[in-house]
Amino acid sequence: MTRIAGNSSFERLLKPGQFLFWQERRYRLLAGDPADPLTIHVEDIITLEQGTIRIEELLLPTEGAASEPVFAPTLEALQQELEQRHSPPDPIQANSLPDHLGDKADRIISVVETVDRLVAAEANGQPKFQREKALRRACRQLAQPVCLATYYNYRRLYQRWQGDRNGIAAALRRSTFNQTRMSQARLHFVDTHIMRFYARSRAIRPCPATVYKIMQSTLERTHGLWPDPKRCGPKAPPDLIEELLDPRLPMAAILDNPEKVGLLKPIDLPSRSWLYQYLRWFVHQPEHGRVVMTARYGQEMWEREQLVFDTFVRLALMPLQYVFADHWLVDVFTVDEASRSQINRLWLTLLLDAYSRSVLGMALLYEAPCIDSIQSALRHAIWPKLSHYALGLEGDWICYGIPHQLSLDNAWAHHAGSLANLARVIGQNGRYNSIDLIFRPPYQGRYGALIERLFGNLSAQVQDLLPGAIRSSEPKALRQAAQEACLLYEDLYRFFQELIVVYQHTPHHELGGLTPHEKWLEGLQFGPPLAPPLTPAIDQLFWRMSPETRVITTKGVAAFGMHYWSPDLQGVARVGWDGKAIPYHFSYEPADISRIALFHNGKRVSVLEAKELRQADGSTIIHQPVELKTGPGDSPEEG
Repeated sequence: MTRIAGNSSFERLLKPGQFLFWQERRYRLLAGDPADPLTIHVEDIITLEQGTIRIEELLLPTEGAASEPVFAPTLEALQQELEQRHSPPDPIQANSLPDHLGDKADRIISVVETVDRLVAAEANGQPKFQREKALRRACRQLAQPVCLATYYNYRRLYQRWQGDRNGIAAALRRSTFNQTRMSQARLHFVDTHIMRFYARSRAIRPCPATVYKIMQSTLERTHGLWPDPKRCGPKAPPDLIEELLDPRLPMAAILDNPEKVGLLKPIDLPSRSWLYQYLRWFVHQPEHGRVVMTARYGQEMWEREQLVFDTFVRLALMPLQYVFADHWLVDVFTVDEASRSQINRLWLTLLLDAYSRSVLGMALLYEAPCIDSIQSALRHAIWPKLSHYALGLEGDWICYGIPHQLSLDNAWAHHAGSLANLARVIGQNGRYNSIDLIFRPPYQGRYGALIERLFGNLSAQVQDLLPGAIRSSEPKALRQAAQEACLLYEDLYRFFQELIVVYQHTPHHELGGLTPHEKWLEGLQFGPPLAPPLTPAIDQLFWRMSPETRVITTKGVAAFGMHYWSPDLQGVARVGWDGKAIPYHFSYEPADISRIALFHNGKRVSVLEAKELRQADGSTIIHQPVELKTGPGDSPEEG
């Protein structure tokens, strides 16, 4: 659709069947008189009244933005144009515009307002007022006179932006502003990194230097290769993009695939100054940036990058398909059991199923998020839960099983070899499914929004119901919470177990009114979840795996300043075929280092006990260097 103002050739707009909006009325154009081409024959689409409009009247509109004529081929297109025309423009940040454009905008505002004021003063009280002549006289009276056509152009900008200086200045930029001549593959590379690591709505975002370093790292890993939109279309294969951005996948795995290699093209990294300017454009005009990205690569790519958590929810077809894990520093002070005076704060770790919104497992620890947090929560999630029954709570909490995909943030603990080994070995060589660990991109909090909302609900209930709750970060509120603190670890553990059981039986509007419990039962039509028997050997997989190795000596295995031994070591190989000592991995419980489990090539060799802690009757003193609690009754054996 095209507005007639400022268009010297508008005969194509006057074809019968076109639609016109003028002076707050909508018309349909009728066939005119060929002998009088300056007269437009129209029909009001509401009253069906027919009439005529002179071309001169359209070229010299009266006061008000609504009087400017708008043509469109269909009535729907006309309505869309009017909605856009009368909607308030998006605000423009002044610091994103050069000074000379601001000066030009000031002149436009001054010219329009001065001419309109002079014309209004001349029209006051005159019975026969000729607006065109008055406009010409007013334009000549300016300190820097302008022609009538220039005034019309200025007024159109003034009306479009409702006199906003920044909006007018932004409209004066050249049509190629921020459009680069770089190749499509290079531009796709930049846009992909911006959308994934920078363009989001959180207050904390990585600095431009960090984004530039991420881009450098990506090109080093991919040997300077990136998908070429000319070869694969604007919608590059999402799986190929994910593989190129995955630091764990060697580039050789991609280069060995001829189909994928054919889509790649060598590119260079853009200059640092160009990227910084491009990022400023995204920050100052986020909505326009979204329009540009959608036009370049389609709505699907924007939604995949910006609404990824919703995508997980939509794609989940069965329980345990997508599971999200996260940690929360609980907003309440607890006290120690011995003195009731030392205050602490606990960390809550939850696993949430995307299909049913069920809480699969939890762990409540004194330690900040670590490998024990996620492994304890996984242990609680994989087997049926009896912990709430041991606490006397009513209500079923039946969800359990091995997650197919576990979504984690990029904390260092989640990248530990201990968790990777557990995720691989829990499948028992294919008898059960293993766990695919998915790490959310850095600085992208929206990828964990599903579980963040649950933490928000829990936080509100904690602040309303518990003494010692931290209701604000202000010093006065913290002091008051510390003074009110009286709850023990066991109190808070029972409180969260009760909240989760209630949550499992509360209708959820995103589940169509079903409760998470009911949605989980609905998903069991695909079959019940399977999990290996919780034998001592399986239970020891959830101990913390040490990154260091040990060798077996005549005194046993040395660790933590002690020597661990078992009669089973007598039949264990100590020297390999090369004559060197065989290295063994070991795992342990931080809450009890009186025992360690010895592993070789992923298989448990034996469980060893510390000689220094052995008593006369043959038992071993439990040595607890760290107070680490996960709650009682969290396994079938403890029911």
